[in-house]
Amino acid sequence: MTVPMEQRSIRKRRTPSAAPAGNGTDGLRAQGLRTRNAIVRVARKLLLEGGTLEFSQRAVALRAGISVSNLQYYFPTRLAVLRAVMEPVIDGYMDELKRALDSSASPRETLDALLERALRDAKDTKNTALWAHFVSFASIDPECSRLLDDWYDALTHGIATLVRAVNPECSEADSLHVATLLIAMADGLALQFGAGRRAQGLDARFLATANYLVQGKSQSVRKK
Repeated sequence: MTVPMEQRSIRKRRTPSAAPAGNGTDGLRAQGLRTRNAIVRVARKLLLEGGTLEFSQRAVALRAGISVSNLQYYFPTRLAVLRAVMEPVIDGYMDELKRALDSSASPRETLDALLERALRDAKDTKNTALWAHFVSFASIDPECSRLLDDWYDALTHGIATLVRAVNPECSEADSLHVATLLIAMADGLALQFGAGRRAQGLDARFLATANYLVQGKSQSVRKK
């Protein structure tokens, strides 16, 4: 299948020095990848600027300087564009969790690093906004809903594994409960920061509560 031609506003000018090595098919593939990546960048910016109401295939195509049919060659539906925008964000979380679980660091160090990452992400207003838009789509679209459920399920089980490593007295069922609460706390923190809340000591309270959920309760029971 031949890749459709793009208009100049989205296509980088090819020069002899920049041309890919190999035959014409390789060049078309490289050109198609550049076009796809450019569409995703444009779609991400449009979503951040206009929200879900302004996010349509026609709007993305117009901003990218290509036809709707050309856009649909790469992304057949609006939701396909949305998934392409969100998947790198989701994959980034999952890749970091996998590296953390596979690392030689202690479980305590790994958990602390992930909690610090949660704080940084909660303060990242752009990613928080993208996530909120994705959740709003998931509430009405079954495919987005499944993607969201799969991601939360994998994240919950990964964190539960880490919780059990930090606190061996925590049962498998309890570790899943703790992981669920930790994720909910991180989501809530992102919502608060996204709404402009900058309460003094909020970071410290988040970390203290997270550590209490992982270890504090079992320690307090032993003291009684």
